[in-house]
Amino acid sequence: MLFSACGSDSSNDSGVAVNPPADDPQTPPIETPVNPASSATVGDDPNPQPIESSASLEISSASEMPLDTSFVPEGDTSSISGITGNDMPFEILTEEIEKDRQYVAASAITDYETVQSVYESLEEGDKVAFVIRHGRRESGVGVESKLTEAGIEQSQRLGGFLASSEAFSYGHTDFVRTRSTAINIAYGRGEDTTSFQSVITNRLVASTYIKDMELFEQYKKDSTASINEGEVYSQWAFDGLLTSAFYDLEARAVQTIVQGIIPNMSETNRVNIFISHDMFLMPLMIYVSDRKIDRLRYHVSKKGVYYLDGVAVVIKANGERRYHVVNGIEFGT
Repeated sequence: MLFSACGSDSSNDSGVAVNPPADDPQTPPIETPVNPASSATVGDDPNPQPIESSASLEISSASEMPLDTSFVPEGDTSSISGITGNDMPFEILTEEIEKDRQYVAASAITDYETVQSVYESLEEGDKVAFVIRHGRRESGVGVESKLTEAGIEQSQRLGGFLASSEAFSYGHTDFVRTRSTAINIAYGRGEDTTSFQSVITNRLVASTYIKDMELFEQYKKDSTASINEGEVYSQWAFDGLLTSAFYDLEARAVQTIVQGIIPNMSETNRVNIFISHDMFLMPLMIYVSDRKIDRLRYHVSKKGVYYLDGVAVVIKANGERRYHVVNGIEFGT
């Protein structure tokens, strides 16, 4: 299921069962402009404000597969519909941090896996949240920035890799491109997207890691990288530098998983997909991999979080967690 980035405390089950695939041809899904939704209070922090890099961390050619030339956009609306997610205030989680150290060690991540391989390896009793970046977007990082045709195709291809009769649940931040990614994944799976439902959450935005926004902005100005956010985030998360602007990575990552992702997972569907953004995902991927993937050291590698990359959070039948760093369809160059 896909997860969104905002939520409320009003619902215990924020996942939404999707309709079974329709036999008749469907109009391919589209993006729709959205209005930003308010987020829940994060402890004593100001509400996280969405942040994404001003450009993709890496640039590659679009997929070699032909585009769906039958794609016909529907009329735009002024806002998107969605169920408000279960965004809990962040609290100190000392015991959870201790447990999560064991989960990270047991996950023993050394490299990327595909979303498809993780899905196909799920065991009886497992539930999973795939928290991944949106597909390729237009230039610009505003709320209404849309997917390109290549981004639509990427999302539908990933959906095709996950095709099954199993119902997924979906969620996303309150951005056009994240909702569009979710709906196109569902469409690629063969689902009837004419009544697509999803959860909207603002927990999965990059500023959730920032303690001092003014200092963060200064670090960006001091950066020598063309994509300042990427360099600042990776220096902090991977090398433990520039810490004055950020919360503790381990504590914040555990809060995000335990109080941001898991509460928004469906109680009925075992597969959940959240669509988020590169600068949110980079620190989380660095954390769950215990800094073992050099590619994520963006200020050195210049290779960051590609479209549809992210993290899989697998909850075992006994309640333990296992993590995977995942790649949706392809690496950028």
